[in-house]
Amino acid sequence: MKKLPTAKKTKKKFYNKYIYKVSLEIPGISGLRYYDLHKFIEICQTQELVSSPDLTWKDRVMNQMISNKHVWMKLIPYLNGVEKGTYFKRLEGDHIDLYTNDKAFYQGVCNKFSEFVRLRFQPPKGMETQMLEEEKKIFVKKLPHDNYEYRAYLHPHKIAHDDKQLLVNWLSNQKPKITFTSSIKKWLINTDQNWDRRYIYIDNEQTLLMIKLRSPSLLGQVFKYELIR
Repeated sequence: MKKLPTAKKTKKKFYNKYIYKVSLEIPGISGLRYYDLHKFIEICQTQELVSSPDLTWKDRVMNQMISNKHVWMKLIPYLNGVEKGTYFKRLEGDHIDLYTNDKAFYQGVCNKFSEFVRLRFQPPKGMETQMLEEEKKIFVKKLPHDNYEYRAYLHPHKIAHDDKQLLVNWLSNQKPKITFTSSIKKWLINTDQNWDRRYIYIDNEQTLLMIKLRSPSLLGQVFKYELIR
């Protein structure tokens, strides 16, 4: 059995969300572009190898799936056996990249399928909790409007209707420290349900704190822009 590669250390989240990544290389994995996990394993269980001098690309992929069904019969039930949302998958060639914040899931994939692991990433020891709890970040080459360090989503449905007019007046007075357009103002006043996602830009941490103190329920997710040097 091939030795599990040494984990590379990362202090940045993948897709601004996940702290673990494991990349597996298994021939036939391209079939996941065309079949969901249930259909994929059904093909492995029931189909025979296609024998023809003129195989299509899809036939070749199916043959790879079937030839490696001993792997798929273990991997797919393992992926299906975890709670929805535990991982995010990305396909590239014969590789599948699995991203997660669940350490047990990450370690399970690495240990159970070590011979197929080509790359794996994890936080430095002791930084897992810090990375999970830290403010969400978006890495950019340029700040929005060359000025704003934060993007904050709004929760108008959490603001009492009678308080909204005073709040939007106060927010209007914070410009240009924040972006607060007339359409956002109208939306905030008239929206009482959590059915839409809109955001404002905020210039710095001090202004962000001021808004949180003024209206603790107004802000939902907050993302910090980090410049790529």
